[in-house]
Amino acid sequence: MIKLSNELGNDILKCIHHLNLSTLLLSQRMLEKDKVMAMFRLGIDEEAADILSKLSTSQMLVLSETNQLIFQLRFKNSELIKKLTEESRVSDIKQMHTGILLSSLLLDSINK
Repeated sequence: MIKLSNELGNDILKCIHHLNLSTLLLSQRMLEKDKVMAMFRLGIDEEAADILSKLSTSQMLVLSETNQLIFQLRFKNSELIKKLTEESRVSDIKQMHTGILLSSLLLDSINK
C-alpha cells in the first residue's frame, strides 16, 4: 500500500512539473505575441511579464521542478465555480460570462 501511494505521489509530482513548465512556456509565447493581452489573460502586472519573458530555458526548468503549482486558479470561492459550471440554455454566452467574471476578479485584485 505504501508503494502504491508513493508511486501516485511521484506521478502527481511529475504532472505538476509538466504543468509548471508548460504554463511557463505558454506564458512566454503569449507575452511574445501580444504582451498586453497576455498580461490580462495571465492576470499579471508588467513587471512580472517582463521577468517571465526574459527567463532562460534553464531558469524555467528549475522553477518548474518545484513540488507546488507556480500558477494558481483564479477561482477563490465555490459559488463562482458553481455559477460558471451550471447548465445554461445558451452555451455561447458561457465563455463570454466566464471572461467577464475573470476580468472583474483581475480588476478587483489590481484595485486593492
